[in-house]
Amino acid sequence: MGLKDNFKFVSIFLITTAVLSYIAYQPTDIKIGGPNFPQLEYFEEELDLMAEDLGIKISYEPFNDIETHLIKNPDHNLDIALIPNPQGVVNLGQRGIALPIVNYLDSSLMNEIFTQHLQEITTSKEDNQNYGAWFRLLPNSLVWYDVSKYEALGSPTFNSYEDMVKFTKENSYEDSPLWCMDIESGASTGWIATNWLEDTILHKFGPSVYDEWFKQDKLSSTSEITLSILEIGKLIFIEDAVYGGNKRMVRKEFRNNYRNLLDDSNSCTFSWSGHFASYFFPEDTTYGIDYDFFKLPSADNKNAMVGIGDVLIGLNMEANTSKVINLLVSENFGKNWMSKEDSQFIAANINSNIESLNNQMTIKETNLVKASLDNDLFRFDASELMERRIGSDSLWYALTKYIEFESFYIEEVTEELDSSY
Repeated sequence: MGLKDNFKFVSIFLITTAVLSYIAYQPTDIKIGGPNFPQLEYFEEELDLMAEDLGIKISYEPFNDIETHLIKNPDHNLDIALIPNPQGVVNLGQRGIALPIVNYLDSSLMNEIFTQHLQEITTSKEDNQNYGAWFRLLPNSLVWYDVSKYEALGSPTFNSYEDMVKFTKENSYEDSPLWCMDIESGASTGWIATNWLEDTILHKFGPSVYDEWFKQDKLSSTSEITLSILEIGKLIFIEDAVYGGNKRMVRKEFRNNYRNLLDDSNSCTFSWSGHFASYFFPEDTTYGIDYDFFKLPSADNKNAMVGIGDVLIGLNMEANTSKVINLLVSENFGKNWMSKEDSQFIAANINSNIESLNNQMTIKETNLVKASLDNDLFRFDASELMERRIGSDSLWYALTKYIEFESFYIEEVTEELDSSY
């Protein structure tokens, strides 16, 4: 082979290698990190569709604790993160890890698609910067029931919490309890009871009292909070109303509730639980046929809803980061996800297009969440907004003690809580 042929061969080889390398190498333009969650594969399908439209590649990497990962790994290669706690959003913003959301979304758009409450709880008190854009929400204020047992009771409807308590008193008998209320959850025992307290405060006294409480401007010994704790007792301490009684409640795992609820060998009909209950019903049972739910009733704040959700944060100033965040919070995001028969995606955007929803359970939950947002009656889980030593420690312990020892200890319980402030 002559020199000229050698040169031609090498040139062709190098060009071919470069082309094949380029084809084989598909750079990840946007990396998103966040928690592992049910239906993650549907979310990734949405990301693939979005990537195709933008002409880039988007990937999602799950972490056990995304907040800690970002703090401990300053050289991370993530562009966007999904944070399951507003406190975490603010913490990352104050550390300079999350960037102010105004870098990605206009404040006018934020006001159009998110309520003031949702924006407030991702805003730092130190610098008055909002660091988060809400992605999805899930409802807590639900009462689940066994359909056949419920129908046997006459399919009662309740216009208030008092109606529900009255019905329980009139229809609870020895060996025939109406409620499954187990709350044991290992070291986290008590978190379900905090949901009940949040529900009673918001539904009975409204958002202003709720906001004062989670900001720790209102002590537990004040009348509204003490009365709300006692409201829980009005239901759970009714004689023969709760399966196994109050002593059992703090010792049996909460997952028992949903198996017991659908067990024909007992009369347990209702369980006061959030959306999380849907993950624990027996696999051979079906929503709408075997079990269903209604929103916790309220006389004064009918559309009130306590819930949880995920927040998006931006980690750099890349143009594609901004494009992806805007698409993730847009009113048309999630159409493919929503069209799935088992979809549980509820967009936080108040204007989200939900016409493609097929799952009847999610349609019902979405309408309840939207009604609460429309009436400024959606509030995030307060225990997640408080200082963690209170919301994830003192409050759990105090309510567990209240349930176990009943209302005789209400003053001791509220004093212990106030001493934590």
